[in-house]
Amino acid sequence: MSIFSTLPRLKAESLAHVSVQKWLEQTIKHPVDRQILASTARVFTYCSNLNLVSAEVFVKKLQLSLKHPVLYLDGGWQTLVDGLHQAALQAGVQIRSGTRVTAVCSQDDQVRGVQLSDETEVTASFVVLATGPDDAGKLVDGGAYTPLREIIDPLIPARVACLDVALRRLPEPRYPVVQDLEHPRFLSAQSVYARIAPQGGAMISTFKMLDPTQPGDPKQDEQALEELLDIVQPGWREVLVRRSFLPHIEAIGMLPTARAGGYAGRPEPEVPGIAHLYLAGDWIGAGFLSDPSMGSARQVAQQILADNRR
Repeated sequence: MSIFSTLPRLKAESLAHVSVQKWLEQTIKHPVDRQILASTARVFTYCSNLNLVSAEVFVKKLQLSLKHPVLYLDGGWQTLVDGLHQAALQAGVQIRSGTRVTAVCSQDDQVRGVQLSDETEVTASFVVLATGPDDAGKLVDGGAYTPLREIIDPLIPARVACLDVALRRLPEPRYPVVQDLEHPRFLSAQSVYARIAPQGGAMISTFKMLDPTQPGDPKQDEQALEELLDIVQPGWREVLVRRSFLPHIEAIGMLPTARAGGYAGRPEPEVPGIAHLYLAGDWIGAGFLSDPSMGSARQVAQQILADNRR
């Protein structure tokens, strides 16, 4: 209770160069309390190596969780994608699906458009790369553009192994959300809180937070998540409709580390050396997951509007 009473007054930015593990050891004296918060930190940051992650991230997310409850979306994230798609069409945006961009075109240190997979060029005064770091790097000068590579190469993504199961029913309704205190595993039956399964059916997501410094074993990770389901939802195999295992989901493009100074170590939206070429995504600027994605997109849009007026 003492840590949660002082939490709102903490300045998360002051912990940017402190790891989550170090902060927990300095702040939480009782071993069980420290174990609970360490488990929560792994879930919040999508990383099992708490010596790596900046405490700024965890403290900021704890502060936000005290103010705002978790909201699950009926229909899942696809509802946001559909809404954004419709809003873009209404604004006059031309959307080309099934078309791959292969390169950013520039001349005299100024962006001039993008090249598509059929070698046609789409001219543009401004280009926004709303992709992950690796894809952004490959699109500029065939991946050899040094100023961008110097930004991207040191970045450490957070990855998880994820096992989703669709069931005819939820075997054990008492445990819709489970956080493993001893292992970096988490389970959430999101269909309890949102309409993402047929009437009476269930959708469970489980994931294991990985250590970016260790290669890991996908087979062992899948077995570990099956074991979690066996413990929490016994009998799930008998009511299984479909399962999907993805061994290395990139949960976030750039993990804010203590060594890099937390969120301050994140790249800015402007690509250095090429005017009017911008970056947007969960690895740009402050915040976690959708917050930096939306924040960087808004920042880029405002910059483009300002440049266009000039």
